[in-house]
Amino acid sequence: MSLDRIDIEGTFNFRDIGGSPTSAGESRVGTGKVYRADGLAQLTDKARADIRALGITTVVDLRDIGERSKLPDAVEGLDVNYVELPIFDDHFFPAKRLSVEEMKQAAEATGMDLSDRSLSKIYDLMIEHFGTRLAMAVDVVAQSCEGGVVFHCSAGKDRTGVVAAFVLTLLGVGRHEILEEYSITSRHLAGGFLENITRNFADAGIGGNLAETATAAPPELMAKLLDSIDAKYGENGVEAYLLEHGMDPESPGKLRDQLLAPADRD
Repeated sequence: MSLDRIDIEGTFNFRDIGGSPTSAGESRVGTGKVYRADGLAQLTDKARADIRALGITTVVDLRDIGERSKLPDAVEGLDVNYVELPIFDDHFFPAKRLSVEEMKQAAEATGMDLSDRSLSKIYDLMIEHFGTRLAMAVDVVAQSCEGGVVFHCSAGKDRTGVVAAFVLTLLGVGRHEILEEYSITSRHLAGGFLENITRNFADAGIGGNLAETATAAPPELMAKLLDSIDAKYGENGVEAYLLEHGMDPESPGKLRDQLLAPADRD
């Protein structure tokens, strides 16, 4: 499993999601095709050259418009397909900050109370209200992985973590490995990242208890999310959940065809 971060200047949590064996043990997720990351707003010329060297041709930005407009990805000069795919559909971090009254009106209109932005509430809302966006993200990864793709949000752990967990589940990776891949984020999001996000948290969409919200990736939280989907949708819960929310039925096969390799090689 590729748990080590890739040293891309201006990022803290850029890594390859490949390397894990599948539950059957006969194959593993190949490396060098699908990457996950935190924000790409501070990429340097060297960082862009390193991203180019990785063969990445698609960048999927999972952030809301309020985050993207204040901290736009520094991908100028990169020959990539840049996809804006806000998982929260621009509800969490709109173009302008909402007043308390506007938040109340939005809650009445959407049925979503966005005032509680604790980690557990964020994950519940993501699964309950934004399944269509998650399915779209998986589709884009499936369509782009042959050429190299990186998907990211601000910290690269919550929206990015759920999409990564879903992709790995569709590839047949076991729960233990998925939780390990998710929780390793906490190792990378410390020190410099916390200092950086503290300077920019209002623009990056980080609220509540900053240290926890910005850096914590407790495996029990992801386990609860996956367990809740399995409880509702059955043995192949994630795939059924994504299909119900509009995932292309061909996406799981595309992912497996492009990313799975015999266990003894990438």
